[in-house]
Amino acid sequence: MRVRWFLSAAAVICWAMAAQAQNKISKESAADGVAAKIEELVERDFYKPVDFPSFAGKHPTNADIDRALADLHVSHTRRFMPGTVDYYEVADIYGPWRGASRLVFPPDGEAKYDGIGMNTTIIGGKRFVTHVYDGAAAKKAGILVGDEILTVDGKPFDEIKSFKGQAGKPVMVAVRRTAKAPPVDIPVAVTSISPVRMYFDAIRASGRVVENRGYSIAYFRIWALASRQTNDAVEAMLRSEILSGAHGLILDLRGRWGGYTDELPAMLLEDFADVTFTMRDGRSEKWRETWRKPIIVLVDEGTRSANEILACAIKKRGFAVIGKKTAGAVLSGRAFLLPDTSLLMLAAGTVQVDGEVLEGKGVVPDIVVDAPIPYAMGADPQLDVAVEQMTRDLSSITPWRLYPQQRPCSAIASAVAN
Repeated sequence: MRVRWFLSAAAVICWAMAAQAQNKISKESAADGVAAKIEELVERDFYKPVDFPSFAGKHPTNADIDRALADLHVSHTRRFMPGTVDYYEVADIYGPWRGASRLVFPPDGEAKYDGIGMNTTIIGGKRFVTHVYDGAAAKKAGILVGDEILTVDGKPFDEIKSFKGQAGKPVMVAVRRTAKAPPVDIPVAVTSISPVRMYFDAIRASGRVVENRGYSIAYFRIWALASRQTNDAVEAMLRSEILSGAHGLILDLRGRWGGYTDELPAMLLEDFADVTFTMRDGRSEKWRETWRKPIIVLVDEGTRSANEILACAIKKRGFAVIGKKTAGAVLSGRAFLLPDTSLLMLAAGTVQVDGEVLEGKGVVPDIVVDAPIPYAMGADPQLDVAVEQMTRDLSSITPWRLYPQQRPCSAIASAVAN
C-alpha cells in the first residue's frame, strides 16, 4: 500500500514537473516569437537603419526586449503591455488592427476600458493624480490634480483592475489632499471609456472664458490630437459665441499624447482672407476661420509629438509660450500589434518645423513656471501666469506678438516666474 502511495505521489510530481517545463517552453516560445517580430519591424520600418540586437536562441524576457528598444534612444519607440491605460489609448488612436481587433478587444473590437477619466503617476513612492479630463467622471466627482490616491473600494489602486466590470456603478475613491490630512472618500461613477472619444469630449468640455480686469480670455485644452475630429471641435469652439468674442486665447497643449493634424496650425495662424458666402435668404457662412487675436500657449514635460509641433509653430510666429520644456518627442510613429497582443510603437520618420529638429530638444517656454503635482489641490500656477501675461499683453500699447522675429523653439527661456 505504501509502495503504491509513493508511486502515485511520484507520478503526480513528475506530471507537475513536466507541466511546469512545458509551460516554461511555451512562454519562451512566445517570447521568442515576439522578439523575432520586433526585430523584423525594426529592420523594416524603423526610421533609420540601426544595429538592433538579435535575440535568436536567447529566450529574452520582456525586460530584455524593453531594454533593447530603450537603447535606441529615440521617442515613439516602446512597447505597451495589456492591462494599462496607455495600452488602450495607443490601441484606439492607432487602430483598428486589420481584422484582429475583435480578437484583441472582444466582442466588438473597440479598444475601451472601464474607468473614471484620470491619469496618475508615482512620486516619492506615492500615487498622485496628474490629469483629470474635462467632462469625465473624475472631474464631475471633484477629484483634483495633486490628490494622493489611496484605495478604490478599500482595495489598492490599479488603473484598470480597480474599475473593470464596474461601468455604470459607483466606486469609492479614497484620496488625501495634503500630506498629513485624513483620507477623503469620493464616490465616482465608473464609465466605459473609448480613449479617442474621451479626448474629443474633453477638448470640447474644456472651453471657457476667464474674465480678468476687464478682459475676456478664451481658454481650451487640446488633450490630444487623436483624430481628425479634433479640428472640427477646435473650429467649432473658435466660432462659438462664447469664445469668438474673447480678446485673447490661451491654448493649453499640456498632456500625454500628440497625434496628427494638418489643418489646426492654419486655423490658428495663417494670414488668410476671411471669405463669407451670403445666401438669398440672408444666411451666411464663413469658408475659413482664422484666429487673429493674441495667443499664449501652455506646455509642460508631457507635451509631445504633434502638440510640440503646434507649440513650436506658434512660438515661431511671435507668441509667448509658458510652462516647462516639452518632451522633445517629435518623430512620426507607427503602432504594430505583436503576437502576444502587446503593442509596439516604432519611430517611422523625422519631423522638422521650419527646418528645426525638435526630437531630443523640445520646445523651451519663454516664461518657465513650475507646477508641482503632489498635494496641488487642483491649483494651476502655469495657467494663472498665462492669464496675467495675457492681461498685460492686452492692456499694453506694445504689439501683442511679443517676439516678432523668427526664433528657434529650443532657445533658452527668457524669464522664470516666481
